Amino acid sequence: MIIFRWDKSQNQPELIRIRGYPAEVHHVTTRDGYVLQVHRIPRGVSPGPRPCAPRTPLRTQKAKGTRWVLLQWLNHIYARAIPRCDSGQGKRRVVLLMHGVLSSSDDFVLNDPHQALAFMLADAGYDVWLGNARGNTYSRRHVTLSPDQPDFWDFSWDEIARYDLPDMLAYVRNTTGAPTLDYIGHSMGTTVFFAMMDYYPHINGWVRKMVAMAPSAYIHNIFAGYRLLSMFNQMVGGSASKYETGRLSAETKTSLAKLCSPEAWTSSICLKVIALVAGPSRHEIQRDYLPVIVAHTPAGVATRILTHYSQLILARRFQAFDYGPTRNLDEYGSLTPRQYSLKRVTVPVGLFWSEDDWINTPRDVARIAKELPNVTLNYKVPVRRFNHLDFLWSENARRLVYIPLMKFLKA
Repeated sequence: MIIFRWDKSQNQPELIRIRGYPAEVHHVTTRDGYVLQVHRIPRGVSPGPRPCAPRTPLRTQKAKGTRWVLLQWLNHIYARAIPRCDSGQGKRRVVLLMHGVLSSSDDFVLNDPHQALAFMLADAGYDVWLGNARGNTYSRRHVTLSPDQPDFWDFSWDEIARYDLPDMLAYVRNTTGAPTLDYIGHSMGTTVFFAMMDYYPHINGWVRKMVAMAPSAYIHNIFAGYRLLSMFNQMVGGSASKYETGRLSAETKTSLAKLCSPEAWTSSICLKVIALVAGPSRHEIQRDYLPVIVAHTPAGVATRILTHYSQLILARRFQAFDYGPTRNLDEYGSLTPRQYSLKRVTVPVGLFWSEDDWINTPRDVARIAKELPNVTLNYKVPVRRFNHLDFLWSENARRLVYIPLMKFLKA
């Protein structure tokens, strides 16, 4: 059931609050000067963790004999059943969610609360944080640069792995006081996590469990159409006339929302376009939500990020951006780009993948699973025709992905 009315002006905090959840906006300044907007749902609308126990024990006046023994026994049971306020055990578990390419933190809140992952986690007792990578709708600021300057866009997802993600993790830990947290990534959100651990293996100690939805590291077996586009991209020099792509104007979003509205005959075309990009699907997005989705996705991305993925497709390796020998020497200290090692990801990992994902295919996921040293769950979505974007927007994602995912985190 749809519980809110779409408005093109609604940003993520408004989308959260209109469902009755609290929302916070935080800003993280990275070590290289980008200002990232991070969103937080500190609690759900359903009951969370039980309150911690009072500091004083149970007692009555003039307890003697059998009554005194009974009170001592009750105090012992009470203290074990409910954590005390100063024990730290009554706090909510912390989780950080990270989006994929051309996306933002909006991805995790666009469905109804009982179907959207961020709301489900909040209602399950989590303190939910949602990251945004540099260059998307929410993270278009820098301490000295403007998005109108080419230097602002001088990054690939390697910089997200080196700066954005570790700095967001550090901020969340410092703000919450939690020594460890859970991490959930979709697509590029998994790529940057894996690469980050190659740069900073000590961050494994910050993460309790990692969930990889549509895991992305090796992508050579991607749908043939994407391979052809990658070859063309390399032939023209791996560059484009624009430094960013996929950021739509308000007018364009309004037009798309009308075309994709459930009343329009063109709404079926919108669903077909999504399937063309992500793979075949019979677990359809609710048509009532198509206008909401196109109002928030795509959220913009640096062109170099797409070029970086093109390089991975053709190189068949998991590596940093290839600038060419001269700049590679400056960036990496070698003529060739740095090779990331999945062996450095020692945190327990749960892989969630599907048979008909055209972007992160079963063959590539199998290679990732083989190289990761601590895969504690390798979960294949138990149906066919579940695609790359169904992990986010399908009305069946709750049953097929999110409930198993939350069981993995809870274990």
